Amino acid sequence: MDGFHAVYLLSSVNNKSLSGTYIGYTVYPGRRILQHNRFQKGGAHKTAKYAPWDMVMCVHNFPTRISGLIFEWAWQNPKTSKRLKDHNWSKKSCETGVQYQIRILETMLKTSPWKRLPLVVQWLRSEYKESISPPMHMPIAHGPIEDSDIGCVTKVKDFTGICKLCKDSVDKESGVYCVKNHCVFHTICLASEWCGKDEIVPVSGQCPKCGTDQLWGEMIKLKAKSTSKKGAQSRESDHWTKELAMSQ
Repeated sequence: MDGFHAVYLLSSVNNKSLSGTYIGYTVYPGRRILQHNRFQKGGAHKTAKYAPWDMVMCVHNFPTRISGLIFEWAWQNPKTSKRLKDHNWSKKSCETGVQYQIRILETMLKTSPWKRLPLVVQWLRSEYKESISPPMHMPIAHGPIEDSDIGCVTKVKDFTGICKLCKDSVDKESGVYCVKNHCVFHTICLASEWCGKDEIVPVSGQCPKCGTDQLWGEMIKLKAKSTSKKGAQSRESDHWTKELAMSQ
C-alpha cells in the first residue's frame, strides 16, 4: 500500500439520509468501505448512524499522505479553505448531495496547487457518474480499485550520474530522472527548465535529453520511493508538502 493515497466520496443509501455524503482519506478503499458499512472494525465512527454507504468515486495518485489529507480537508471545508472560499458554495435546490460534492471537486482540480498534481479521477460506481472536466493531464478511470494498484511498489534506481542540463554530478538527494528513459537531472535544474512564468512547481514537460513527455508529479513520486526510508518522507516530498500546505 506504500505510495497509494486516495480521497473518496461516499453517498448514503440509508432511507433516513439518502442525500447524505461523506469525504474521507484512505490508503485502501476496499477495506475502508467495509469499515464504513460496519463489516470491519476500525474508525469510521462519524458515518456509523448513516450506513450503509456506497463509495461513489475517489481521487488518487497524491504524492504524499499529507497532500492527500490536505485535499480531503479542503474538500470537506470549501467555505473555509482559502483556496476555495471565494466561490459560492451554496447547495442548489436541484442538486443531489453527490452532484454538489462533484461541483466542488471539479473546481478544486482546476485550482492551484492541486491542478499541478498528476491525479487520477476514478468512478467506482457507474450509477453515480456525473460530468466532470479535470485538467487534461488528469485521466478519468472507471471501475473498482484493484489490489495491484495499491500494493505494488516498483523498485527504482538511485538518482546518481551527471545532470543532462548543467553537466554537474547528481547525488541521491538532489536528483530526479525521467520516467521513461532514466535521464538524470538535478531537481532544481529540471524544475527551472519546465516552470512557466510565475510557476513554482511545473506540471509537465519534455525531457531535455530524450524528448519524451513527462509528468512532474510522476517523477517526484518515483524519487520519493527511491530516497525515503520506512516511516520517513523524502526531502522532495517535504517540498511538495510546503506547497500544498498553502491550500488550507
